[in-house]
Amino acid sequence: MQRSMTRIRTSHVGRLPPPKGSEDMPARLASAEITDPAVIAAQVTPAIAETVRRQVETGIDCIGDGEFWTARSLDHYTAHFTGVEARPVAAGEPPTTRHSTRERDEFLDFYADMDNAGTLFLVPGEKPMPPITVRVVARDPIKSKGPEAINRQLDTFKAAIERSGAKVEEAFVAVLAPGWLDHFIFNEYYKTEEEFLFALADALREEYRAVVAAGFVLQIDDPGLPDWWDMLKPEPTVEAYRKFARLRIDAVNHALVGIPTLHRDRRP
Repeated sequence: MQRSMTRIRTSHVGRLPPPKGSEDMPARLASAEITDPAVIAAQVTPAIAETVRRQVETGIDCIGDGEFWTARSLDHYTAHFTGVEARPVAAGEPPTTRHSTRERDEFLDFYADMDNAGTLFLVPGEKPMPPITVRVVARDPIKSKGPEAINRQLDTFKAAIERSGAKVEEAFVAVLAPGWLDHFIFNEYYKTEEEFLFALADALREEYRAVVAAGFVLQIDDPGLPDWWDMLKPEPTVEAYRKFARLRIDAVNHALVGIPTLHRDRRP
């Protein structure tokens, strides 16, 4: 990432609200409903271009594409990986780890309201999400399907930056970390948790490489690493949580092996 000796440069994390009229676009991209290049050029690129313009006008130095492509669904995973499938959620079984946490047990009314609303985020214009009735599982070796899916996102981001007409100094793309992906894909194939996480890391490495090769800053998206301490059930000891975190850090580092880093000082 660029550095400055004179001021604090700005960036951000998380999905941004789509422009008005494009509220359903993230869901359509996530479900692989939109893959036709002509449709992407006509509908997706202009929406991301508007998102780029708004970030630059706000004063963001390192801008993102709004994370319109990121999702936690079977359609999204199967576009990127082999070895995953969905099965019905068994009685008393959570569809993701986020549906069974100590925080949910402590704030029952809050989470009941959010479940009824169909979202935790309440993005303006967002349509409520239906209840999750399937669990995504790994039943065979998880491997990358190649960079086609991530390249579609990267090419669209480049086209959107050009279309925006804004002066973009730096741009990033967020990709999930192995230790966050395993909150939504459950292991029913690998013998150990470590084997599973490192298989996810190997599958993600190609996407990490694609982001860097395209000239973007790679942002590793792993909110579970810092905030899962008060979520895990049962409550872990400090030593157990250290082991939990270290395994996920090791998996990220494994995924990043061989990917070049570049530091640039920005001076007046």
